[in-house]
Amino acid sequence: MRVLTDRLNDMGRPARFLSSCLLLLAVAFLVVGRWDLALAVGAGALLGWALWEPVRITWAIFVVAFLVPVTVNFGYPTNPSYTLLLVLFVLAVWGRLHRAERDGWPPRVLGAVLLLPLCAVIAGLAHWHGIKPVVVGAAPLLCFGVLGWHLVEEARRNPKLILRIAEAFTWVSVAVAVFAKYQTVTGTWPFFDQFAYDWTYTSAFDPTRAAGIFGHPIVYGSFAMAMALVALTIRGRYWYVPFTANLVGLVLSGTRSAWVGLVLALGIWLVLQLRKLSWHGVLSTVAIGAIAFAAVAVSPSTFGVGPDTESPAWVSPTPTSPGSNPGSANSSQNSAGSVGVAGSRMSDPLESASANARFNRIDVAWDGITRNWSTVVFGNGPESSVRYLENVGISDGQAQVLDNTYLSTWYNYGLVGLVSLLGLLLTLWWRFRSLVARLVMVGFAAQIFFFDVWLWLPAVAVLLLAVGLGAAGAGGFTWPFRRPAGHTVARQRTQQGEDRAGVDVPAGRGL
Repeated sequence: MRVLTDRLNDMGRPARFLSSCLLLLAVAFLVVGRWDLALAVGAGALLGWALWEPVRITWAIFVVAFLVPVTVNFGYPTNPSYTLLLVLFVLAVWGRLHRAERDGWPPRVLGAVLLLPLCAVIAGLAHWHGIKPVVVGAAPLLCFGVLGWHLVEEARRNPKLILRIAEAFTWVSVAVAVFAKYQTVTGTWPFFDQFAYDWTYTSAFDPTRAAGIFGHPIVYGSFAMAMALVALTIRGRYWYVPFTANLVGLVLSGTRSAWVGLVLALGIWLVLQLRKLSWHGVLSTVAIGAIAFAAVAVSPSTFGVGPDTESPAWVSPTPTSPGSNPGSANSSQNSAGSVGVAGSRMSDPLESASANARFNRIDVAWDGITRNWSTVVFGNGPESSVRYLENVGISDGQAQVLDNTYLSTWYNYGLVGLVSLLGLLLTLWWRFRSLVARLVMVGFAAQIFFFDVWLWLPAVAVLLLAVGLGAAGAGGFTWPFRRPAGHTVARQRTQQGEDRAGVDVPAGRGL
C-alpha cells in the first residue's frame, strides 16, 4: 500500500500538465460553440486536479454536492443523481486510498458504512425482484456511507478544514439567497427553466417559491436551513450576514419542512443560550428579524415599478404535460407577495393540498407495509415504492413519491432498515459533542419526515456536513451536558471564550 501511495504522490506534475491540456481543450470547445462538451472537459479537468490531494477531494465533494444541480441533465449517460453519485463515490474512494497507509480500515467505521446497504440487500433477498432493484437501492446508501467515512477521517486529521468549508458555504449561500430573491421577483428560474429535464423542476410548477440553484424549493430549504444554523453556531466574521440571508431564503422557498427543522434546532440552541441572554442579544435578534422581513417583502412593485402585482406578466402558463397539476401554478397565489405566500403556507397547513397528499401517502404506504409479517420486518424490497407509484400510483395529481424518508425506508427495507437508519442517526447525534453538528442533524432529521431525501444530493450533503463538523469538534468540549474525563476548572476557564462549535471567538459575541 505504501508503494501505491508513493506512486500517486509522484504523479502530481504529469497530472497538472494533463489538467492544463484539458482546460485548453475546454476553451477550444467554447470557441466553436459546444458549451456542453466544454463543460464536460472542464469538469473532468477540475476533478482530475482534485484527485491528487485529499484536501482538494474534500472540497470537491461539497462543491459537487451543493453546486451541481441534479435537475439539469448536462448530457449524462444516466439519471443525473446517479451520475453525480458515481463521481462522489470515486472521489471518496480515491481519498481513502490516499490515506489508507495512515488510517487503515477501521472495522467499526466500515460496519457503519455497510449497515444501510446491507439492509437493502437483505430486503432484496427476502422479496426478490431481480438484481437491478437491489443494486439501484443499495448503491446510493453505499455511496453516502463511504462519503461519511472519508469526511470523518479527514475532519479528525484536520478539523479546521471542515470548519473552513462550512464557513465558505455560508457565504456562498448569501449569493444563492440573492438569486432566490431574483427568482421570486421575476417569477422565473433562470437556467433551470431552460435546461431542466422535467417541467416540475422549473418555475412553471410554482413560480411563487424560490429554488435557488437547486431546481427544487424543498432542497433549497434544506440548504438554507443548514447554512443558517452553521452561521449562527460557528460565528465566523460577520456571521449575521449569511444567517439573515438564509432566513430570507427559507421564507422565499416556502419549505415548511425546513421551517420545522429550523424551529426545533433553534429551540435547542435557545435553551442552551438562556444563561447568556442580554439586551444586546435581544436587540440583535429584533434587528435581524426586521432586516429579513424587509428583504422578503421588498419588490419592484413596492416602489411602483416592475410587474403589476394584480396581473403579473411573468406568470408562467399552466403546463399541459402528462401528469401535470393545473392547480399548482394558481394565478391568485402568483399575484401575492412573498410575505403573503409564506403567510398562506403557515396559516392553514393541515388544509393545504400538499398536507392532504402526505396523509394519503401515509395510508398507502401503511397498507403496503402491513400486508404481512415479512413486509413489516423486511419491507417489500428495494425500489418497491417506485414500482408501485409508477404502475399503480396515487390519483391526487401530486408528485408520485411517498414524501417521507422514514416511511419509504420502512416500505422498501422493513423494520430492519428503519431501525438501522434511526440507530445510525441517534448514534451519530450521541457521539458528536459539537453543537453545530447536533443542531444540523436535528433539522435534517425533522425535515426528512416530509420528503424522500436519498437522491437529492444537496439535502444529503447537509447530513454529510454535520458528520464532518461533528468529527472535527470531537476533541473539544462543546456540549454542556457531557464533560470529558479529566475536565478541570482551568480547562473551563480557557474555554469561556470559545464558540459552541469549537471555534475560538471573543467572549460576548453570542446573542
